[in-house]
Amino acid sequence: MIRARTLLTAGEPPRHDAALVIDDDVIGWVGDWSDLAGSVSSATEVDGVLSPGFVDAHSHLRGIPLDDHGLPARQFEAWICSLDAASELDPHDEAVVAGAELLKTGVTAVQGFVDASADESTALDRARAAALGLASTGIRSLVVLGFADRALRAPEPADGDWGIVSALPSFLPDTSVARVAREWLDQDAPARTEYGIGPVGGQWSSDSLLKALASCAGTHRVHTHLHESRLHRDWLAGGQSPLERLHLSGLLNNRLSGAHGVHLRADELDLIAASGASLVHCPLSNDALHVGRADVAKWLAHGIPAGIGIDSMSVGTPDMFEIMRATLATAHRVDEPVSAEQAFTMATVGGSHALGIAGGGRIAPGCPADLIAVDLESTTVDEFVADGSAGSVRSVWVAGAHVVVEGRSAVDPSPARTRLASQLASDRLAREDRLATLAETLDLVERLAEARP
Repeated sequence: MIRARTLLTAGEPPRHDAALVIDDDVIGWVGDWSDLAGSVSSATEVDGVLSPGFVDAHSHLRGIPLDDHGLPARQFEAWICSLDAASELDPHDEAVVAGAELLKTGVTAVQGFVDASADESTALDRARAAALGLASTGIRSLVVLGFADRALRAPEPADGDWGIVSALPSFLPDTSVARVAREWLDQDAPARTEYGIGPVGGQWSSDSLLKALASCAGTHRVHTHLHESRLHRDWLAGGQSPLERLHLSGLLNNRLSGAHGVHLRADELDLIAASGASLVHCPLSNDALHVGRADVAKWLAHGIPAGIGIDSMSVGTPDMFEIMRATLATAHRVDEPVSAEQAFTMATVGGSHALGIAGGGRIAPGCPADLIAVDLESTTVDEFVADGSAGSVRSVWVAGAHVVVEGRSAVDPSPARTRLASQLASDRLAREDRLATLAETLDLVERLAEARP
């Protein structure tokens, strides 16, 4: 039993002096505290706001920010190339730190994207380690194994100066993709964990890779980066956009979610809406990588389910309230405003839809008991979004389990963080050499990308 001074849930008016009952891992009853008429001997008191937990619908599960690798955000295509210099850190420890920090900002579910490496066993081992790390924190998760096999650094064909951009790294061959994807999807998952697959991006995938993923997706969720940079539409010769290639391969359906969606036309939004797919807005990442601003109001006007993603771009502690406010600010800058209620809905209901969490993002009987208690005097959603911060989150429940108490995660991530810091420090000199080797290429790619029509 939880008693709250104010209860907020999407699409309903605030409820004051409210109560709810958690029955195992779902909400069993919601009503006014007065309805209990003294029949309850004890309850957890929330002297603030009780809200559905937030959903980070697009994450790369980084426990150590890329800034700490010496890889600050920059123009998108150059930034992608710079990732070659990053230190390889333990995926389990990174996921532990990422999951614990997300819980502390009120995120009760996350969609984590893990890129498949060129070696089959390594790809699966690293993804499993990330899934186990997340599960150990108590967060709910959808862990997506992502595949790519072409054109990651330079467009095809690589005309002119693009031809001197460093060669692609080795990828998992497309003949292995279906086998690895099926093994990933068919294995048993930890508690509160689901598995998905997806192309890293339609512009970085061969036709055979897309078809292989479509052949084994079944009823599982599929996630991808979608029209993030303005160059992605024409990145591959042949006239087919990433969205069209997803559509032709059979991946564009109601199990798909696409992150970013910055450069989508009205007719493409029509196609997405008809398919039932979701979009995920990543406003801080979009700004940091100079890709432009998504017109989220148009997504919503088309009836597209929309979530919000932090995209692991936080320099310090992630803050979902900051992401909601950035959603409002971005919409204002493109002269298509959205309301605080819409941003709150995206952070709760919309994100749950993207992850396939039935009933997620609401406080109602039968919905998952994924809840947060926030130390605010807010009585409306507008005040809640405007005034909240990660530091104001006091308690978090996931599937009824109390995983953050008095602002502290039940799982201490500091040992994992210490190990990651040690790995980063031991690789410092080698990382600096890699960055120095890449410097000329990064500057070239940035110039070429900015000059490309």
